[in-house]
Amino acid sequence: MLNIFHRRIPVTVMVLSAILVTTWLFMSKYNNKPTPKQQAEWMLVQPQAIEQQLGLVGRIQAERQIILSAPFEGLIRDVRVREGEFIKAGRTLVQLDPGLLGIQLRQAEAELIKSKREVHQLDKWSSSPDVSRARRAELSARSALTATQANLRDTRALFKRGIVPRMEVDALVQQELTQQQDLLSAQDDLRDVKARGTGEERKIAEMGLLNAQVRYQTLEEQSKKQTINAPFDGIAVRPDVTEGGKAVFAQQGMQVSQGTPLITVIGLDRLQVLTQVNESDLYLLREGMLVKITGDGFTGQILDGHISAISVQSDSPDGGGTSARYNVVASIDSLKSHSAQQIRLGMSARVAVILYRNEKAIIVPPDAIHEEGDSAWVWYRTSPDAEVSKHIIVRGKTVTQGIEIHGVEGGYVMVSGQ
Repeated sequence: MLNIFHRRIPVTVMVLSAILVTTWLFMSKYNNKPTPKQQAEWMLVQPQAIEQQLGLVGRIQAERQIILSAPFEGLIRDVRVREGEFIKAGRTLVQLDPGLLGIQLRQAEAELIKSKREVHQLDKWSSSPDVSRARRAELSARSALTATQANLRDTRALFKRGIVPRMEVDALVQQELTQQQDLLSAQDDLRDVKARGTGEERKIAEMGLLNAQVRYQTLEEQSKKQTINAPFDGIAVRPDVTEGGKAVFAQQGMQVSQGTPLITVIGLDRLQVLTQVNESDLYLLREGMLVKITGDGFTGQILDGHISAISVQSDSPDGGGTSARYNVVASIDSLKSHSAQQIRLGMSARVAVILYRNEKAIIVPPDAIHEEGDSAWVWYRTSPDAEVSKHIIVRGKTVTQGIEIHGVEGGYVMVSGQ
């Protein structure tokens, strides 16, 4: 009896093992199939274009705008344009009277001539009158000393023979000492005069000449700008001024100083939108991003453009506890003639910045995505009659249509309310 019991134990173990393996295989197959309730909730998904946008609001302004200022001090002789008038490139707008500038130009020319003459004298300084006079003085002192020394030798010889008194010898000795000092002084003067043609004296003269040349050339260039022309096609308006000033359009007879704003020319061939972005959204933007521009003033038109500039400094007032805002410029790429007729400077505009775009995105509802640990998956089949499979996917962007996923192509995914 005991032997029979021992013989049945291995058989029992084998049967139990077979049951466990069969159960595990059945459960594994069951876990990779949706429940009957889930099988009825299938959704067709196909590649579609999606966009993720950031909406901004701003105003239309000209991309090219330049302030024409007075190139020199003087009177406005003539103004040949009216405020608000359309002008063509190269058209004469303002003429200035160069009378005062002419005086300054002639003074500068006189200084230039003097400086050139001084440098020219230093170039030939070794043969200049000053050096010649110093040489003659040195030669005269040397000759006088030589004559006195010869006379002293003769007088001493006569003194030894008792022909002349001691007094004459002493007088000549004193005269020799004096003339030796005169020669030393003449040599020092000659050395100093020669040095004036080199070193600091010459450097000062060359710098003076350079300054005179620059001043004359500057005034000469200014004199060529007495006629102010339009740099490009646009509209002539009064220039903007700093806070506290008064904007004045150029007028005939007006006295202006150098740099006084006269006319602002606004080009209408290229437009842009100046808008602002909150600091919390600033990290989303990059120069070159595509934008779509619309507005109430040009309803029905969608203008293509791109972000051309993002400010690096906040435009918000200091303090107040408000979040910082930064200027963003969106340039309009091209403007058709019929669009240009409707758009005016200062109009409000809506700017849709395209942050992300995918022409062939797969979008599913959030309920179609299942999560298990760090991975995500969906129930997927290529057609209504195809085999159901569990596909691991990677989440993409969240858009208004749903969630973008990567890992499956067009087909059917199961949507669960669980």
